[in-house]
Amino acid sequence: MFASLLPKSAPFFQMLLDQNAMLCKIAEQLHAMLDGDPRSYEVNKSIAEIEADADKLHRQISRTLYQSFITPIDREDILRINQDQEECIDGLQMMATRIAVYEMSRFRFPARKVSAKIEEMAKLTTVMLQGLTKRHDVHKTRAFRMLREECDTIVAVGVAECMDLPEDVKPLDLTDALKWVQIYDRLESVLAKLTDLAEDIEEAVLKNV
Repeated sequence: MFASLLPKSAPFFQMLLDQNAMLCKIAEQLHAMLDGDPRSYEVNKSIAEIEADADKLHRQISRTLYQSFITPIDREDILRINQDQEECIDGLQMMATRIAVYEMSRFRFPARKVSAKIEEMAKLTTVMLQGLTKRHDVHKTRAFRMLREECDTIVAVGVAECMDLPEDVKPLDLTDALKWVQIYDRLESVLAKLTDLAEDIEEAVLKNV
């Protein structure tokens, strides 16, 4: 009976998992855009709507955290994971907007490949986060790092491809190359943010298993 009178923790794990589900959905839709989905405007609009909902959830988690006395894990870990996921979502949404605005006539293979791996990496963070909720190490860190290394190589190849222009390059081809260099720069930024998320989840797991 005494236990029922104790203050209870807010559902932080569920809120973080809900936030992560939004991250995965946006990663999936971004992959569709870079894979040549002709509905880029509609997909970008859908991503923007998910990002707006994610932003509300991010603020809700932060507000609830500051108001809570009891948390299931260190509040600093919840704060970091919440912020990491928000930054990943923002980065993906900004990239989707840029792709839609650029109205790309074709999509380069390296970008499609990296976007597919970003979707895989996002799903791995889901598994890692689920492990954290159960105080269990799911041992996905190595798989995540291997994907990150593959992405770094593919991005480098993609940028080199953009720079490999003939001496008599046409203005439209030069503009296209510059657009893709900017997109690859955004991809690298998202990869860095996803890596921060995975590392912070891993740190929280190590402290709580």
